[in-house]
Amino acid sequence: MKSDCSRVERRLLLGGGVNGLGGGVWFTVWALYLTRDLGFSSGRMSFALIVAGIAGLLLAVPIGAVADRHGARRVLLWLYLVRGASALAFLVVDDMVGLIVVATLFNGAQIVGMGVNNALVAGLFDGPDRIRVLARLRAVIHGANTLGAAGGAIVIGVDAHWAYASAIAFNALTFLVAAATLRGVPEAATAERSARWMGLRGEALRDLPYIAVLAPVAGMSLCWAMLSVGVPLWVSEHTAARPVVAALAVVVSSLLIAALQTPVSVRIQDTGRAARAATLAGVLLAVGCVLLIGASGPTVALAVVIVLAAALVHVAGELLFIAGQWQLSMDLMREDRKGEYQGLNAALTGVVQTFAPALVAALVGGLAATGWLILAVVFLLCAAPVIPLTRHALRTREVNA
Repeated sequence: MKSDCSRVERRLLLGGGVNGLGGGVWFTVWALYLTRDLGFSSGRMSFALIVAGIAGLLLAVPIGAVADRHGARRVLLWLYLVRGASALAFLVVDDMVGLIVVATLFNGAQIVGMGVNNALVAGLFDGPDRIRVLARLRAVIHGANTLGAAGGAIVIGVDAHWAYASAIAFNALTFLVAAATLRGVPEAATAERSARWMGLRGEALRDLPYIAVLAPVAGMSLCWAMLSVGVPLWVSEHTAARPVVAALAVVVSSLLIAALQTPVSVRIQDTGRAARAATLAGVLLAVGCVLLIGASGPTVALAVVIVLAAALVHVAGELLFIAGQWQLSMDLMREDRKGEYQGLNAALTGVVQTFAPALVAALVGGLAATGWLILAVVFLLCAAPVIPLTRHALRTREVNA
């Protein structure tokens, strides 16, 4: 039995790693491809992505309910195929309507897929093994993203249509490979009946204690926009350091997460620890925001040291946030509605991610140091209620062992 679990885990890690390579390439080139190669304005591109994000949020719980009824592996396989086909469709987009449709299929399926993937892992593994597998999967994807980003940098350096087209074709291929790896993965157990109205009136959306816990935890996913948007803006506009320092902070963060996510996550194996981890994560992320204010000024060396120190604090916060979110989402969900609950968890995070880049850009780009202080307060407000809300949620249900 243990060897079967190991085989399944290896297949999941292989699929995630291959797909992570394509994701790293795509994340590096997509903005330049859409603006420089296809000629879309940044405003139109942003609008299409917002529509795509909203579609994903609306579909996450219903598709999660479909996964409960018909199998998470089967649904995830189809989502990989949809993302692969829509990735290729970016090659033929030539107007705004086409961009919205393709982006909705591609990005919407990504948000939906996060919940279905977690539901699949929860269905195939028990207890601490769930978090261990999720952590290893995230570590593999992060490492693959870093390698893929290096390939994307080469594409940007070439800056020709054939190079962008090759990158897009490669990304699409990785989805097909990821789908193929699922062929050797068994199907997770399915629910005896379908949730009412495809999850729209199901258990997850009516579970207010679950939502009350996971919503503020999802708010901490602002940390991703903090690193990818806030730090580059701050470094380039308010410090003496070169913009490459921001890129270095991202690379260091990605490598440390790949190395440390598993050992950190496996130490958070009960609901109480998960709530404390999420609370500490919010505090650390707030500290990182305050530290970055000190990077402003005329001294290059001091700016570099402070930015990298803030990046390390950010890594610690992100590691704890992710581990706490996983454990809380698994411990507090109904076992027969994994797809619904994990879909809801993905949707809560997706709401934040849809608007986080614009929010962080407005705070840091528009308000400078005051923006960082406001962001720090937001992280503290997300952290403060997690422990009492978790205790309340535990009183409303039996805790999964």
